[in-house]
Amino acid sequence: MIDSFDSDFCNVQRVAGDGIVLLTWKKYAHHDDYRAPTLFALELLRSSGEKVFVIDARSGFEDHEDDIVWAFSTLLPAMATTDLRHVVFIMNDASEIEGEMDMWTQEFLKYFTVDRASDYDGALAKVSKCFW
Repeated sequence: MIDSFDSDFCNVQRVAGDGIVLLTWKKYAHHDDYRAPTLFALELLRSSGEKVFVIDARSGFEDHEDDIVWAFSTLLPAMATTDLRHVVFIMNDASEIEGEMDMWTQEFLKYFTVDRASDYDGALAKVSKCFW
């Protein structure tokens, strides 16, 4: 099983030791550059059985309307059919994308529990309170 994906826009990996699928945005992505890594993350969640998805949005997380519609109508419902139970957004403390992240948080909450953290260790701490 291939457990990582890397492009100019995004890195996705399974961190098996932590029981996490981690998606790290590098810069703005649209359509295929957005969908390829998120679909890879979906497949990792399906094949690995991991219950936690961490999205690192510190380098930006700005979406095109087409991608938002696709994610809300297709991607998130598909993720809900996996073993995924908890999502953590890693964000900078003072984020200019706060409004967008609030929108995503509300949508993810339809399917999963959601937390926010300022770094990966903080995300692990949030996860440990939920599962271990």
